[in-house]
Amino acid sequence: MKQLTKDQFDSLLQTAVIRPKIRREVRFANVAQLDEATWLHTEVLAVPDRSGNKGVLLLKATENALYVASYELKRGMTSSTGKAQPIICDFCRTWQTGTRAGSITLDKPGRANGSVTFLCCADLACSQHVRSLTSAARTSRSQLREDMTNEERIARLEQRINELAQVVELVAYTGEYANTEK
Repeated sequence: MKQLTKDQFDSLLQTAVIRPKIRREVRFANVAQLDEATWLHTEVLAVPDRSGNKGVLLLKATENALYVASYELKRGMTSSTGKAQPIICDFCRTWQTGTRAGSITLDKPGRANGSVTFLCCADLACSQHVRSLTSAARTSRSQLREDMTNEERIARLEQRINELAQVVELVAYTGEYANTEK
């Protein structure tokens, strides 16, 4: 994903169909400190509000396009008995349990179109998990016994993002984002 400026982010928010309350409450400052190298190795980026449970999710569609969706995150998947349930993230296929597991609800564009819920990593750091940069990724590799390379996991994540975007009916935005200087 190419690095976004505050103005480009604001332009994306105005173009995308996102609830006004979420548009007002998201804080780009939470991700503004990311360096260019981190941006280049990011396919999934959450821009949360103050609570950290709602915000805007930026998903890399192509080199010059992004999917933008508002989200609500619920942390900790438990059964009816209160026991923590392990999950496999629908984005990066990382095995998570306890408070590191969660579900994310993405709003479909438009008021009356509803929403879709997916299982996810509660930290929404799927881009780091597929690159084996986190302890959760290493634990997941042993639990799932995967023998894929990081490049194969990245390709799977990008494919999965496009599949999930079709389910949620997201539109890829280019505009200002496509004109970002490198």
